[in-house]
Amino acid sequence: RKQVQKIRQLFKAKGLESVQVGSVEEFQGQERRVIIISTVRSSAEFMDFDVRHNLGFLDSPKRFNVAVTRAKALLIVVGNPKVLSADPYWRALLQDA
Repeated sequence: RKQVQKIRQLFKAKGLESVQVGSVEEFQGQERRVIIISTVRSSAEFMDFDVRHNLGFLDSPKRFNVAVTRAKALLIVVGNPKVLSADPYWRALLQDA
């Protein structure tokens, strides 16, 4: 949640209030021309903790599906491919990219 707030503040400071920033759940049922997904929380250091507590995108097929199917034209994923590839869904996406 803090990450979303910080990004919104930065966009507002640059006069880009029309850019929508939110968590995966906020975009469920919607589509956008371009989607940028930040998985920066997905570091090897926190991976086991995140999976145990259902945080982030790892080991969450529903969140993964919502995240990667909202873009109409362009999907950009920012993250650590070594960490993301530990999850079978992310691994398949990375192999097809």
